[in-house]
Amino acid sequence: MTNIHLPLVPCPTCRHLNVQNTISVDENEIHRAALSFPAGSAVGPDGVRPQHISDMLMCREAGADFFSALTDFTNLVLAGRCPEAVAPVFFDGRLLALNKKTGGIRPIAIDFTLRRLASKCANSFGTNKLASYFYPHQLGIGTPGGCEVAVHSARRYLEELPPDHVLVKLDFSNAFNSIHRREMLLAVHSRMPELYSYCSSAYNQPSVLFFGPYTVQSQEGAQQGDPIGPLLFCNTVHPLLSSLQSKLNIGFLDNVTLGGHVDVVASDVAEIIRLGAEIWLSLNISKCELIAQSDLQLSDALLQSFSRVDIAATTLLGAPLSRPSFSQHLRQPLW
Repeated sequence: MTNIHLPLVPCPTCRHLNVQNTISVDENEIHRAALSFPAGSAVGPDGVRPQHISDMLMCREAGADFFSALTDFTNLVLAGRCPEAVAPVFFDGRLLALNKKTGGIRPIAIDFTLRRLASKCANSFGTNKLASYFYPHQLGIGTPGGCEVAVHSARRYLEELPPDHVLVKLDFSNAFNSIHRREMLLAVHSRMPELYSYCSSAYNQPSVLFFGPYTVQSQEGAQQGDPIGPLLFCNTVHPLLSSLQSKLNIGFLDNVTLGGHVDVVASDVAEIIRLGAEIWLSLNISKCELIAQSDLQLSDALLQSFSRVDIAATTLLGAPLSRPSFSQHLRQPLW
């Protein structure tokens, strides 16, 4: 196979952090995690599908013994006791490259099913612990119906948009795969220390992703496809998101929407660029959008570089934000 090497940034600080507690799950939590895989979930590099795990758990002859062994194994993994020599293999995956609607590639990793099972358990714990920490700015983790909440909040703000206010939709360049793993692990240690041993085992050294005849070393960011990846990303960037001053300040995973006085929004965008660089997060200026009254003149050079979108044509997370546009869409014939 051909090896594609990416620059490695070691994390000695994270490797030697002291951790007192780790999580431990019981058979009920394992059962919930195993049944939470969508039907037809893809096979991992080892050939094991989530459906295989579910079928074995239901086996009358050996199901109970398998259940007990699977619980013990998952707790070993969650405690960070995967041998260092084994970790690059256990935390590897098959890589898929999906085309984005707006152009570019979305890399998705399909990991070992047993790794995904452990990540689901860890994600459930972390989400429950940090739900109140994320709310109300980060609606993609721990907020039921968070997508709808984000859309309705932005729509209501846009309906009453003052003449000197703007709404911006920010797009980040390959956000999940770019964020600095050192900062990601330090954020876990700070707010979810019970998950640090597991996350360090998974992300403190490179793992291998298989893409056709190539191998790619995964060395930065949270793998898209790892069930705990969105939580790790949001936990890392949330201090930045919550520090912004815009009146409307909502995130849905890596989608950030700001609304407020044009000068305040401009200052927040500049702050995102400045602080984002410290965790290797950068704006994709060509895909950032600005919505304002048609007669508003912009003086900030950065906001001027955003694509200006008419209020009636504005969408968020695939939903229209303008009620006239939405009503017009509903009046279209259904045949």
